[in-house]
Amino acid sequence: MTGTPGDAQDRTAALRALDEQVAAINAHDAARLSAAYAEDAVVRDPQYPEPLRGRSAVEDDAAAFFTAFPDLRAEVTSSVVSGTELAVEMTMEGTHTGPMASPSGEVAPTGRSLRFAMAFFDTVDENGMVIDERRYYDLADQLTQLGLSG
Repeated sequence: MTGTPGDAQDRTAALRALDEQVAAINAHDAARLSAAYAEDAVVRDPQYPEPLRGRSAVEDDAAAFFTAFPDLRAEVTSSVVSGTELAVEMTMEGTHTGPMASPSGEVAPTGRSLRFAMAFFDTVDENGMVIDERRYYDLADQLTQLGLSG
């Protein structure tokens, strides 16, 4: 069974969005990363009790993470695209050499390395802009690796 031309366009848009996100992360470019998101995007992240809402919130979140981990690298280990839906597994790693924002205040650099697996599920619009994202990763493991917990 073959897909329709619309399916191929949707898949291409979703893969283009993924490529742009990974390139922006590896370039440590928060503005470029946020440009892959629609103005009214909603992002659910385990670090935050409420979803990030809007492109500027995504940019602020990325900028804070790039400040804390200026050598951050992302590598996609698997991805699946179905129409406008994108499921991605990746490994992220970096060294905590900058101040890190947290709900309880700024955390001084620990100098420790962080390596973690994460998955995210995106819905993109017809232009390949992320309109909805759900991120999954082990926040407790991150805190342990950084020496900030147990």
